[in-house]
Amino acid sequence: MTWKRRRRASDAGVDCGFVGALNSGFCNWRIDFTYADTGNRTYRVARGTTHRECRIDPMRNNSPSRLRYFGKACARLYVTDKRLAGQCHNITK
Repeated sequence: MTWKRRRRASDAGVDCGFVGALNSGFCNWRIDFTYADTGNRTYRVARGTTHRECRIDPMRNNSPSRLRYFGKACARLYVTDKRLAGQCHNITK
């Protein structure tokens, strides 16, 4: 998937809820967005709020913003301040 460098909203969530459902879900979780240029230098981090409740389907919607550079955008799931999963998308012309 590629994105154009225009105003976009970033949404991220967990779509493998069965993993979280095996226990009480994901507790003390947050989702961060990071943005890097084509040289892989991070130029922006949008840290999410830590949610104290347990959920099997954590979700975060980030407000639309204009990206400064082409490169990549990543969403990362943290549980109790440890990175559990992440996914990145290349942003090209």
